[in-house]
Amino acid sequence: MDQNVRTIIFDLDGTIYQNVSFHRTYLHFLLEGTPWAKWETSFVEFVDDVFAGKKLVMNRFFQIEQVQVATPHEVFVALEQSICPSVRYEEALTRPDLIYLGDAWAVVTFLGEKLGLLEDQRGDVIYRRVRSHMEQEGMVGNHRLKEAIYNLSQHCKVILMSNSYEATAKEFLRQLGYEDVFPNLCSSANKPFDMVPKLEELDPQVFAEPETVLSIGDHAYNDLMPIKQKGGRTVWINPFQDIERPECDVELASLDELAGFLDRLTVDLKTG
Repeated sequence: MDQNVRTIIFDLDGTIYQNVSFHRTYLHFLLEGTPWAKWETSFVEFVDDVFAGKKLVMNRFFQIEQVQVATPHEVFVALEQSICPSVRYEEALTRPDLIYLGDAWAVVTFLGEKLGLLEDQRGDVIYRRVRSHMEQEGMVGNHRLKEAIYNLSQHCKVILMSNSYEATAKEFLRQLGYEDVFPNLCSSANKPFDMVPKLEELDPQVFAEPETVLSIGDHAYNDLMPIKQKGGRTVWINPFQDIERPECDVELASLDELAGFLDRLTVDLKTG
């Protein structure tokens, strides 16, 4: 990455904070009180295999319509058969029946949708319970990354874009100790659909030179593809091994790796 970067967009969850085990809590709350509860261990093992690249195919589109099945094996077969390998980005934007398995949240949401366990606001309730549990366990922000983002913001425009409501995003940042890090916060961003328009609201000239825009995120469909389509550059944050790779300019696995990347970029910007 060279010094020709003027705007950097960060995702929130999975990008400036990582938790690769929350799916166990999510699946517990998802299956609790349902006929599937007795098979919780099987579902956890299946999702672990997805993250290991052994089941499903992450970074592909899948159909989310409900299925009527009786055993975990039938569920897993139905999930595998729901893949839509030929769907392109532009088509997916008009297909509400699809989900892109771009991160851990998408995988467990996909499972909940197929079983019909997220209806009548149940999905929102489960999400809030998982977030509360994560907070009780203790959420600690990466200090090195925090310092790297702050230093970077002195040399280019830094924007945090989150699909969460403003209050939720700000509370999450507070828990991480990042409340004063990002000079520009765009909440309720509705990525990927409204990512570009919302950026243009913040800066009408942001894509005048699209190669100067860099997006950093863990969910390729939400965070990277809209910017790549405009001619910008992308950094994919991926904590999993052996899963399918989406198109990106740089791939990083951890927050420390991201901090190091940002430190080098800051040096380039200072000396460029």
